[in-house]
Amino acid sequence: MPGEATLRLAPASERGWFGGRCLDARGTLDVRSGLTVAQAAETLEAAFEGRGAPIAAALVGYEGEAVVATWGGFERRRGAGGSADGGSSGRGPLIAPARIMDAADFRAGVEEVRRRIAEGDVYVLNLTHTVTGRGVLTPEDAHRTLLDRARSDMSALFAWPGGAVASASPERFLRVRAGAGGVREVEVHPIKGTRPRGATPDADAAMASELLSDPKERAEHVMVVDLERNDLGRVCETGTVTVDPLYEVVATPYCHQLVSRVRGVLRPGMTFAELLEAAFPCGSVTGAPKVAAMRIAAELEASPRGAYCGSLMVAVPGELDSSVLIRTLEYRGGARAGSGVAWGAGCGITHDSLPAAEWLESLLKASPALGDGLPEVALRETARVAAGAVPLLDHHLARLASGGCGPTVLAKVREAVAGALERWGTRGPGRLSVTVTPDGEALAGVSGEPSSLAVEGGPRLVAVEVAGPPGLPLGAAKPAARRAWDRAHRAARLKGGDQAMLVGPGGAVIDGSTASVWIREGRRLLTPPAPPAVAGVMRAVVFDLAPGCGFGARAEPLTAARVWAADEVFLTNAYGGIVPVRERDGEARRALSRAAADRLGFR
Repeated sequence: MPGEATLRLAPASERGWFGGRCLDARGTLDVRSGLTVAQAAETLEAAFEGRGAPIAAALVGYEGEAVVATWGGFERRRGAGGSADGGSSGRGPLIAPARIMDAADFRAGVEEVRRRIAEGDVYVLNLTHTVTGRGVLTPEDAHRTLLDRARSDMSALFAWPGGAVASASPERFLRVRAGAGGVREVEVHPIKGTRPRGATPDADAAMASELLSDPKERAEHVMVVDLERNDLGRVCETGTVTVDPLYEVVATPYCHQLVSRVRGVLRPGMTFAELLEAAFPCGSVTGAPKVAAMRIAAELEASPRGAYCGSLMVAVPGELDSSVLIRTLEYRGGARAGSGVAWGAGCGITHDSLPAAEWLESLLKASPALGDGLPEVALRETARVAAGAVPLLDHHLARLASGGCGPTVLAKVREAVAGALERWGTRGPGRLSVTVTPDGEALAGVSGEPSSLAVEGGPRLVAVEVAGPPGLPLGAAKPAARRAWDRAHRAARLKGGDQAMLVGPGGAVIDGSTASVWIREGRRLLTPPAPPAVAGVMRAVVFDLAPGCGFGARAEPLTAARVWAADEVFLTNAYGGIVPVRERDGEARRALSRAAADRLGFR
């Protein structure tokens, strides 16, 4: 025998595995790796029909390679996975150190998908990225932690000598049940559409209502439902494929999601191999049309998905159930603490998608692995209020998340911002200030204080020499304590300027005192790297909008001499917008300002 395998199913409710029954497999009979989807299907079907092992499981990776195990028996009992209150295992990460895709690269991928949709290549595409690092806990302990944090209906642990998955998946893939007269009923429960939980019951209900009524989310969801109807229609009796319910909002501890249920009756003689050929992988993790979406995603994503977006399938006599392997920690090269691990996260992209909102959603989906964290230092966000809203709120929340703020803190920020906007009322444009403390408290207020960039004729930029780069929090977030930037700003004012350009040894440009510094050289827009610069919110907007305005944008080390010699110089921040340095205005700044107004409502 090649080794022991572990299978533990721990559904949080009766909606989960096998109608909500926890299950532990006993007595490993066989473990095989490197199988095809068809070979895995044969073993599962033998267990389903009672002519094989009493229980079989197959982990089928997104790219189609399978690990299959069988056992001599199992214990099956009712019970809920996870503690009653959740989070009892602490707020810390399951991956350390966690390597996360650069936000600008992900947002650029979203824009490329939007371009492909506009050209008619796809209608919707699931774009993903992978968080990698080392596993802090054993697979067993990681699974227990995920049970506490996520309490998911399709929670599972599957471990074998070469690896493991600890999954908090909320999504069922295929469930097949044997009915009277040899009829096989099949159903799939696609999930598409996400909103975070609110900090209070009223805010939470508002989030769920917003998700259910959002036209973009509904359109994305129904496209995936139609894809699943088509997949099942290829293997089911004509007229038996139905959808009920459609657009059901289901809550997890960290988000609300839209779920539907597609059902059908398999045609006589239809095998599990034929069913998987028609339906795998699940359409909610590919896009539509499925083949085109998978091809484009493979072009855009940095690495194969592996177990992520594949399926864990379990068969017992008379029934097969399976999960979509999202919210899943994959152990690669060993099933122990310290092994390399991966956690995938992604979003369904439509033509209406906003890159910052999709990036924020992907961070929310990574939070069970990254933890519900607190910032190491106090963080500050300053934003524009216009027409009673904050046009770039998702950008600000994403920067707070990169600075260590988990879902609980972000929910408090949303609630604090909503309260500040209500107090501000209809007084017109304003300056929103948000402070998050290291203990997770969020404070917000709106004032009429003018922007530091609101200078008639454009701000005068003055170089101020500093000893070296100021220290920044995690993710180049904006610290509340900005003494180095404030000193430079005062020095610039004493020199007759309006904005300081912090310059380090050798003439290297570090940052602006209250804004990001940009230059144009031909068709290229350049800004100093972050860090040592603060990862400005409007800086991120420029990266997103520049290609559509006919420019390439990138972070690159700059010198003061290069700034003064540039074709155009402009400054950006999330309150003042995109503003030219005095007498250095140009076509890029004008085009970007128009695009920010048209695309994001930033006026």
